[in-house]
Amino acid sequence: MDSTVNPGAGNLEYAKGGIPSVSLSFHRYLPIAVLYFFFNAAGLPTGLFYTTLFSPFLYVWLYLKGHRWLTAKFLLILSPFLVAHLIIGVTSAIYYLRSLLLLWSVYIAVFAFCWALTKSHTIDRLVDQLILLNFLAGVVAILALPTPLRPILWHDDADTIVGASHLLRLNLLSTEPSAYALLMLPLLMFASLRLFDKVNVRNCAYLLMIAIPFLLCQSFGGISMYMAALGISLMTSYRRVFRRANSLVILLTCTILIVVLLGTHNPISERVLQVVTGGDSSSKSRTIFSFVAAYTVASSRSLLWGAGLGQGKLIDFSDLGIGFVVNVIPNATAGTFAELGIVGVLFRLVAEVYLFIKTKPYLNNFRLAMFVVAFIAQLTGSYLTNVQEYLLWFLAFCPIFPNLESRPHNREEGSRI
Repeated sequence: MDSTVNPGAGNLEYAKGGIPSVSLSFHRYLPIAVLYFFFNAAGLPTGLFYTTLFSPFLYVWLYLKGHRWLTAKFLLILSPFLVAHLIIGVTSAIYYLRSLLLLWSVYIAVFAFCWALTKSHTIDRLVDQLILLNFLAGVVAILALPTPLRPILWHDDADTIVGASHLLRLNLLSTEPSAYALLMLPLLMFASLRLFDKVNVRNCAYLLMIAIPFLLCQSFGGISMYMAALGISLMTSYRRVFRRANSLVILLTCTILIVVLLGTHNPISERVLQVVTGGDSSSKSRTIFSFVAAYTVASSRSLLWGAGLGQGKLIDFSDLGIGFVVNVIPNATAGTFAELGIVGVLFRLVAEVYLFIKTKPYLNNFRLAMFVVAFIAQLTGSYLTNVQEYLLWFLAFCPIFPNLESRPHNREEGSRI
């Protein structure tokens, strides 16, 4: 059973006449999902998450479930790099061991979440409940704008960008708006593809409930990844999608909304203009500048094997002239290059290509969209120990939504939403 309190019932059903009927059931994983989605970084120092703190307990839980060789497998995967760094030497063994432990905690947390999700057969209901709760949280954040809670729930660009206007971006309790947008992307993509699959009032309502907070984040990267992933995903099944009148109406409506948003004066168009004109340098910091910094870190020891885990925090970037002041490279691929070298980057890309061929995400609209999002995210942001990114890869390679197959003859009618 995946529900408690009236198991088996949906969280929001529609009675005759389209009148919504709210059920008292909730998914058994909802408390954990809420903790991860809303409170993972709440009240903790920057860079520390509850997924990190709870990883020892998750390890014990997995051990009791029969997964007794997780740490051995983790060390086996990293063994070539551990041996290479032992031979080459590292600047700080303390930083290395601490980063190795952090990476282990991410490995355990991601494995636990993924294993639990594969055992559930009602992930769609969990997604719906997260969408509903997230919408309600967004409403609370809007109501809190004139209160002292605004600095906690909203990001003010004037606080971080010199000369920027007071552009407010929703981030709730996440570390930043872009991280919050990345959290919502799977929910938004699922709701969007489900609406294309079956057009009705319920699916439209859920899409609106997730789209509104997503737009309030004003994450240019998040919006770009969403549009690219959705476009590529729909193109793989264009014969089925575009021959439906309802699908064409949805596309036309979305196009009109985008034109209106970008063509009128509003916070979203102001944010896009800020990025395009260079008023926000965060995009360069996550892309070009990250690779410049990564090369500096890797070359301090070995371009082939990198400088070692955690060693990038010891490098001074002030003389590079790129305004790079953070000690964590905000780009997963660049961070891999910095700490694990060219070999690490090749290992990452080969693993992704192998899993793409092995699991065939192109047969499922949602999985293909998640693959596109994860692939772009690793090149334009994220970092080596980002749980969010690894969960995106899981969603790309694991068939947890078979009802969104892009080929009609592969669809499992019994699992329809």
